[in-house]
Amino acid sequence: MNPNDYSLREVKHARTKIALMNAFIERLRNSRFEDISIKDVCQSAEISEGTFFNYFPEKIDVITYYVNLMTMELIWKARQKAAKGRSIALLNAFFETLADDLIKINIKYELISIMIVQHERPKKAVIPDIEKHLFFPDLAGIEDISPLLIDEFFRECMEGALKNGELPGSVNIDDALVSLITIMVGTMIAIKFANTKDIKHHYRRQLQVFWTELGVKKQRG
Repeated sequence: MNPNDYSLREVKHARTKIALMNAFIERLRNSRFEDISIKDVCQSAEISEGTFFNYFPEKIDVITYYVNLMTMELIWKARQKAAKGRSIALLNAFFETLADDLIKINIKYELISIMIVQHERPKKAVIPDIEKHLFFPDLAGIEDISPLLIDEFFRECMEGALKNGELPGSVNIDDALVSLITIMVGTMIAIKFANTKDIKHHYRRQLQVFWTELGVKKQRG
């Protein structure tokens, strides 16, 4: 389906939600999360404050929605790079894609800090196909990507790697997930203080150590 297959009401609803999110995220580039005024966001989007809370009951819900969309995009791009059915290649491609996107996104550290201070597990957003189409008009098949939290995607990949024999059966998935998340976030933070900006290089290095430790002898694309 494409946006023309939806009713005007559905399209308007989706565009309003995306406009509110964009206005909020734009402010996040130069302001702390707690300092962002919903009133200012609504003025930019030409929406009433009451309407904002119809879409996002809490401020953190905007972040949840944005992070879910960004994760969907990363997964879609990684799937274009990796051979179908190769779970390790898909994980490697995900990190490669993430490294490319981090160059363009200057709010990554603010997003990390927001997630850290939350007292509960991040949530999955409900993202209808119309919103996927409007936000990602050039990503054919994006409607086939379901919203996933990062650790859920990592778990799917690791379980797939176990199932198809890419990983030894002795691998502890829970321990591996902690390592993958540490690589993802820890490398972002370390690179900020290092005398280099080549995060892709360091992701590759850390992942190679990780796969070797797990007993992966050969990685195929």
